[in-house]
Amino acid sequence: MALNMGTLASYDQSVKFFKDSLGLGEASTVVGASAVSGFFASACSLPFDYVKTQIQKMQPDAEGKYPYTGLLDCAMKILKSGGPLKFYTGFPVYCVRIAPHVTTWIFLNQIQKISTIED
Repeated sequence: MALNMGTLASYDQSVKFFKDSLGLGEASTVVGASAVSGFFASACSLPFDYVKTQIQKMQPDAEGKYPYTGLLDCAMKILKSGGPLKFYTGFPVYCVRIAPHVTTWIFLNQIQKISTIED
């Protein structure tokens, strides 16, 4: 949900900025807006993904007790121990992992072109 929010909210705004403010052509606008959209998708979704990964990786201690009791407990302990930037550990790698989602906008643009030609 956070990934889609970051993607959808930033793409349209980026298209308007690249087209209207910078005067870029269609191909440059779509590629630039897609890159911006990918960045914001990563920024919005990485904290949730980071907490999920910590939950998945947790191991019980010698007494069989797990370090986190749930998602909120995990997030609060991460925040207390590492601060808010801790949620963005591995951001560049995560951006590369999310980058293929950006191609969705490029394909959508091409499909829209094809559908207008047929009309």
